[in-house]
Parts: sequence; C-alpha cells; structure tokens
Amino acid sequence: MASFKEYVRQQEFVDFVLEHFEPDEVDSIAPTHQFNLDSPDKPWSATKDQVLQMWQNLRPDMPINITPIDTSDDTKDTKTYGEDGIRITGTWNFISSVLGRLKDIMAFENPHTKLRLIFRGVDSTKDARPDRQSYVFYVNLEKRSHGKAGRPAKGLPHIDSKP
Repeated sequence: MASFKEYVRQQEFVDFVLEHFEPDEVDSIAPTHQFNLDSPDKPWSATKDQVLQMWQNLRPDMPINITPIDTSDDTKDTKTYGEDGIRITGTWNFISSVLGRLKDIMAFENPHTKLRLIFRGVDSTKDARPDRQSYVFYVNLEKRSHGKAGRPAKGLPHIDSKP
C-alpha cells in the first residue's frame, strides 16, 4: 500500500498536468494509477508511446517547476534520488547543447535558493565508452541557509541594535 506522502506526490503531479495541459490532452498522457495493477509493489511506468505523446503535447512556454531537495533529516549526505533534478550524460557537445536549452534554471540561483551543480568526467575504465571522453552533469535545487547563529547573513547589511 502506498504511503500518504506518495499519494500526495502523485496528486501534485496530477494537479500539475491539469494546470499545464489542454483538457482534452490530459486523459491521454496522465498516469491513471501510481502502481502497476499486475504487480502492486511495482511503480507505474509509461510506455514509449505514452512518453512521446506527453512530450509532444507539452507547451514550450511552460515554466520550470523545480522544488528544493528535502534536507529535513539534517544529515550531511543528502539523498537526491527521487528529488527534482536533472542528470545529463555523454559528450561535452551533447551536454552543452542540452544545457543551452535549459538556461531558465539558472534563475533559481538567488538569495532564497541555490543550485547544486556537479559536472565531471566519467572514468573510462568503468562503464563508459573507452573510445571517447564522457561527462556527467547533475543539477538539483537547495534552500539557501541563513548563515551561522549570531552572524548576519552574507550579502545583507549588518543592523546594529544600538541607537
């Protein structure tokens, strides 16, 4: 059985689809259930045709809707699996051509949120192709901290409590 948190996330997705698609397009692209009916423990998965149809029907002017990583467990090793984010792998030319189309994400680097960015080469001795240099790029969003206790936040003027 799905947890309430998973149900809420599914409902948020449905609300998002309803808000950003034409009404007659929604029925053909939105998942009808969260779990596979043949195997209740297996998460829902779209077919290739469903993905292509959904992708084709996306409005090109739709704003990017990214939420910060959940850091409520207060651990240094924040898990990003299942959080909003992007992973792009491949050659430098491919990654840069995709990033050029995603420049709107840069606006999330602001006084309230910051981008968690990783861009590095892939070790060709692992699973990468040995005949070329491959790279991996990750982006997630974090809430900006308010600095250490007793110190003014960076970039903000210090307010003296004395008159």
